[in-house]
Amino acid sequence: MKARENLDYIIVLGAHVDGTRMTLALLERTRRALLYLEENPGTRAVLSGGKGDGERISEAEAMYRYLTEHGIAGGRLIREERSTNTKENLDYSLELIGSTEPAIGVVTNNFHVFRGVMIGKKCGCREIYPVPSRYRSWRLLLYIPREILAIIKDKIVGNL
Repeated sequence: MKARENLDYIIVLGAHVDGTRMTLALLERTRRALLYLEENPGTRAVLSGGKGDGERISEAEAMYRYLTEHGIAGGRLIREERSTNTKENLDYSLELIGSTEPAIGVVTNNFHVFRGVMIGKKCGCREIYPVPSRYRSWRLLLYIPREILAIIKDKIVGNL
């Protein structure tokens, strides 16, 4: 899937950090963000993810370090370091952006992008688009059913 070009912002959803090392899921999301930012120099990124158990730095900080080490100017990056789940990722990121009006992309793994975009719409984004990253691991056997259950739960409690 080709992502929409020249979005105002991309929001990169966090995933677990092992100490200071990105897990595969977060690394793939961050690599996708790097590619998007290189191809779309007018786009800014919100790096979204707090610091959880076993994490010595926040998920946002891990992404920031990777992107700046790979040539993205720090001025294009906004760190959101309070969130602990997808809904908070989007709520707090939109708070930092200051509006739901800009064109926004949600960067997350392919198995999670549908729910990320749907939650973004529920948060009030008027123009929100998927920017999927790949994820190749046997863990997909666990993650896909978990996503389906999360979508069902979100529908029941009204998050979607």
